[in-house]
Amino acid sequence: MKRVPVSNGFPMIRGAVMGPIVRALDAAAADCDALLAEFGLSRRQLSDPYEIVPLGRYVGAFERAAQVLDEPGLGLRLGNELQLTEMGPAGLVFMSSPTLGAAIRKFTDALASWQSGTLVDLVRDNAWPMWSYRIAHASIWPRRQDAEYSMSAMCHMIRQVYGASWMPVEVHFEHAAPADIKPYMRIFRVPVRFQQPANGVVLHPHDLDAPLKSADTQLARMMERHATDLIKRDTVPHDLVDQVRDLVTRRLAREKLVVADIARDLGLSNRSLQRHLSEAGTSVREIIREERQRSVAVLREQDGMTNAAVARAVGYADATVLWRATRNWGRAD
Repeated sequence: MKRVPVSNGFPMIRGAVMGPIVRALDAAAADCDALLAEFGLSRRQLSDPYEIVPLGRYVGAFERAAQVLDEPGLGLRLGNELQLTEMGPAGLVFMSSPTLGAAIRKFTDALASWQSGTLVDLVRDNAWPMWSYRIAHASIWPRRQDAEYSMSAMCHMIRQVYGASWMPVEVHFEHAAPADIKPYMRIFRVPVRFQQPANGVVLHPHDLDAPLKSADTQLARMMERHATDLIKRDTVPHDLVDQVRDLVTRRLAREKLVVADIARDLGLSNRSLQRHLSEAGTSVREIIREERQRSVAVLREQDGMTNAAVARAVGYADATVLWRATRNWGRAD
């Protein structure tokens, strides 16, 4: 099984994937803003579909939304309502590929532009090919909603391009079976197996050669190129210090920077993160200070930037707090 190397660092996902969850919460008149805030997210942040969101926060918000809506099968339902365009270039590559097999393979490769920290592959070790999906980080748990959304979405995508009557051979989930499995039967219409090594959709071998009416070679090439460009643009360095620096830079003005949150987003414990940074001769606090200093220096060179605007851009409440911080920086230097 291959890892989808959507980034070389912390596990991430594009903000667009939160769209169905936000719509479900709004449709039920739930307090969506409070739920997003609970996981360090906001509508403003998610208004950009390409925004990078830590995978763990997305998974946690999905689980919490199912609880708030009292809908254990939320992931199943939303996956079955997915619009291919919400998967970015991966969805459009899927739709425009010449055969179902090519669609699944190209989708799996292009998914690297949309999320990371996952093990995804089209496995053909035996007579029955299986599209397999699993989050690589064991610490991101529970993750039932994401798993069920992914399997439901894949089946829904296949039916959109192959025909509504299509059915898989069976569907696998890594988590335990819930008390009520009727929703699974309504969505998949085939046997569903739980507590499996990975989540997966098992297909008939002949399905892979099926031609797709939605095939568009030119669009497929364009979307593959777009996905490749996104992967290159948002690649995160292997070096842990640079990964922390990247996280800090991305969210400097949008949220309170907490060491425990940064450690969680990197898939590490608080203690482990601080130990590794200490061995590298730095700390989260030092990195935040350096990035704020760098940002302030750049912003102050721009015409029309007031001290209040600069302060907000680096996560300070007002110009007075920024002034105090700059004095402390001078003493530290």
